[in-house]
Amino acid sequence: MRKIARRDFLFYSGIGTASLFSSKRAISYQHPAKTNVGSSIHGYDPWVEIDLDNMGWNLSQIKKTARVPIMAVVKANAYGHGLVEVAQYLEKEGIDYLMVGKLKEAIRLRENGISCPILNFGRFHRDQCEEIIRKDVSQSVFDEDIRCLNQSALRLGKKARIHIHVDTGMGRMGIPYLKGLPYIQAVSSLQGIFIEAISTTLTEDDDFDLIQLNRFLILCQECEKVGIYLGLKHAASSDGILDLAQDHLDMVRPGILLYGYYPSDKTRIEDRLAVKPALQLKARVVDVKTIRKGESLSYHRRYTAQKREKIAVIPVGYSDGYPTNIVDKGHVLIGGKKHPLVAAITANHSIALLDDNSRVASGDEVVLIGKQGKGKITADDIAGWAGVSTYKVLIDMNPFLPRIIK
Repeated sequence: MRKIARRDFLFYSGIGTASLFSSKRAISYQHPAKTNVGSSIHGYDPWVEIDLDNMGWNLSQIKKTARVPIMAVVKANAYGHGLVEVAQYLEKEGIDYLMVGKLKEAIRLRENGISCPILNFGRFHRDQCEEIIRKDVSQSVFDEDIRCLNQSALRLGKKARIHIHVDTGMGRMGIPYLKGLPYIQAVSSLQGIFIEAISTTLTEDDDFDLIQLNRFLILCQECEKVGIYLGLKHAASSDGILDLAQDHLDMVRPGILLYGYYPSDKTRIEDRLAVKPALQLKARVVDVKTIRKGESLSYHRRYTAQKREKIAVIPVGYSDGYPTNIVDKGHVLIGGKKHPLVAAITANHSIALLDDNSRVASGDEVVLIGKQGKGKITADDIAGWAGVSTYKVLIDMNPFLPRIIK
């Protein structure tokens, strides 16, 4: 396993210092102007706040652990945090690579001035070959569509940058490792192709990961024995960064760690990197009502008051990505205190039960994910209440929610 400096990384990737600066658009990254979230810009509608200082802390912790170049995973709207906003920040911080899951994400980044290396980890269609090359997007490959990419590159007088993806046991995308050598030999002979890297995805089963890694490295050795240049080797996601130092190889691919969460219960309990969540979900109380004993709330009369009760109506529902099945388990923060959710969560509203003597009023801030006073609710908490993964809680966040950069 070799360790590689950022300057050497750019060289091995075919992006020398001179070419990097000559092709790079002039970008002056600035935090968007801070917005008063209580202003009429958002009114009562929910919004997301992103703490870039926390994200920077997480990145620094990952760097200390991995000590190799980093490919930040920004697929799925940067795990709900905002694709462009996060990419702009990471580029300013000198990230080595960005990874997306769909070509349209890579194109959007290029159109918003992002010039650092970007890998499209997702499948591409033959009609997209020229756009991949013109936008200087590196493409994950594992089948015969590589020939169309090669033809387009030759027609344009350029080389297409590729990462050969190998299936070592995940059973998803990738050339099967037993068929890897002849495929890679064929790819290496294509004149319009530059092999930038070779990769695999681990199952995050501790014992089987070692078997996968061994399969991957044996294939790499076979290729190198016959003189094939493979570029960088990468396999480790957030889980591998924490649990398998030997699979850090030449580059790592952190996703959820970057956003302040751990990939498993085990790593969360260990809390080795002391990561900090970067996202908060907030709204404002739209109404406060007092209901009498026996009165019901929401569709299907999901909740019936057992006595005279006070409730707060909150303008957050499943259209915002908030899970529906956390009623009777979940809470929100108002005035620094946790209040239980009751009644059915609808497309645009949730209802919280207040204390009888509560002074909560319309317009008060509600925190659904984040901190308020001494109270805290995390995406892990919501995932536990809803019986889903933390990944789903974050990624399901509606991309049209305003993102406020702090």
